[in-house]
Amino acid sequence: MTAARQLPLSAVDAVEAREGGFLGRKRVRADDPYLAGHFPSLTVYPGVFLIEGVQQMLELHLDGAPGGMELVSVESARFSLPVLAGEEVLFDTSVTGERPLLSTTTTCTVGGRRCARIAATWRCAS
Repeated sequence: MTAARQLPLSAVDAVEAREGGFLGRKRVRADDPYLAGHFPSLTVYPGVFLIEGVQQMLELHLDGAPGGMELVSVESARFSLPVLAGEEVLFDTSVTGERPLLSTTTTCTVGGRRCARIAATWRCAS
């Protein structure tokens, strides 16, 4: 894992395989050290952390460990609702392609409502 991706940014609580991809979960906690200042009176989970979540979940899904994937491109990232402290984000991700290049399409929801849709391409580093 590169220095830019070291802890404390843990963008994954759980990931489980499903046909054609995976389902992931992340509960946003106001006391997570990387959320200080996002925003002091109302903790909002930054959209880029959702993209990081897709990457960490993909790594765990494919190899069982973090590291090993590089973001090649984000084809689309649409954020439709804020994700706030205390909420759990569900990541429903489809994975296509073959190593070394993989594509993901992810729908993120909170309480059954879509908060983001992310399409990205990844390169396996190993």
